[in-house]
Amino acid sequence: MTIRSIRFVLAALALLLTGACTTEDIPFVPLEVAASTPIDPTQPCVRQAALAEHVRADAPPPAPSGVRASVSGGTIRVTAGENVTLPALAKAAGSGLRQVAPGEWLLTADLEILPGASVRIAAPDVRWLKLRSEGASFVAVKVLGGSLDVSGACVTSWDPKQARVAERYEDGRAFLLARDGGQLALDHAELRFLGHGNVESYGLSWRTAGSGGKITHSIVSHLYYGLYTYEIDGLVIADNEFHDNVLYGVDPHTGSHNLVIERNVVHDNGKHGIILAEDCADSVIRDNVVYRNGHHGIVLYQRSDRNTIENNETFRNAAQGINVNESADNVVRGNRVYENVESGIGIGQTSARNVVEGNEIRGNGQDGVRLVSEATQNRIADNTIGGNTRYGAYVDSDGGFDISGNTISGNRGGVLLKNTDDQPGDNVMHDNREGDVLAR
Repeated sequence: MTIRSIRFVLAALALLLTGACTTEDIPFVPLEVAASTPIDPTQPCVRQAALAEHVRADAPPPAPSGVRASVSGGTIRVTAGENVTLPALAKAAGSGLRQVAPGEWLLTADLEILPGASVRIAAPDVRWLKLRSEGASFVAVKVLGGSLDVSGACVTSWDPKQARVAERYEDGRAFLLARDGGQLALDHAELRFLGHGNVESYGLSWRTAGSGGKITHSIVSHLYYGLYTYEIDGLVIADNEFHDNVLYGVDPHTGSHNLVIERNVVHDNGKHGIILAEDCADSVIRDNVVYRNGHHGIVLYQRSDRNTIENNETFRNAAQGINVNESADNVVRGNRVYENVESGIGIGQTSARNVVEGNEIRGNGQDGVRLVSEATQNRIADNTIGGNTRYGAYVDSDGGFDISGNTISGNRGGVLLKNTDDQPGDNVMHDNREGDVLAR
């Protein structure tokens, strides 16, 4: 069910419970979410039957052809071939890749897919690909100019001696990487317990201009970063679940642009849920559910400009629901932002000309909206801002602002103004306990 469908059902339920009423009177119904489910480190793949059924329903892929691979220095290099399957590759790769049970494969050598080669890891031939990770010794799958398609398969780290995934990322851990024009596409996949703290080894990464692909209908958990990109254009990240990753859930970085991040569920990650950082522009973050992350829910950081954040549900994060920092000309529209430990939406650190409109911002532990730290020329309009512990809007910036057309009610104070002589425009304000417009 999409976020819009969920909202429709909640609004309809509220109407049934309250009878005919105006939009302003409809009770706000938060989403109820379950606790994160622990993963068995000896059996981490939980969707295999459903994934295999999905792949069986698709048209069968073309047979592999022209397979050419070599093995040297502990690395399997695929230099030619189309739609190369793991069974076909195993014949050319020797002992570094073998089937250890029906549909279960163990990779004990690095795998590199070079220009001119395409590899397919797919159910039912591959239900589970185990990447060897034993202490500080581990393997990696690197798409270096070639292409890799993962469909209906589970990919995890694996310690053969312990017969379990590698839970410790501090020692190093197996990972997936596409770079140098590599194309990596994942659909109905499951990724667990991959990655560590080195730059190219975060778990699931796309790096350098010309690389690309997608991830759709997949589950990504217990990676170091759930997803990382560097200078990537046009990546599609849709209909996935990212949870319990060590740091970020979704982290496009450094010049990545034209991204589509939509209909994902992103929760219980160690730091931010979704963050665009350092010149990540012209992207859309839409219809996601983002909750219980260890810092902010959704973040735009350091010149991440001209992005749209719309129709997301972001709640119960340990800091702010949405944070815009040192970024300009973004639109934050139609989101439900509530019950975050700090404020609902924060605009700060020289962020300029951002528009925050048509959001529901309720019940946050500090303020509904914060404009601070030289934020300038930002517009806060047509939002419903209610029941926040401190202020509906907190302004500590002399950079100019437009706060108008909002309904601001039930907060400790309506609008708090610090270090500015500007005043809010016309808003509907009532039942703010210390007053509607306050100056400190």
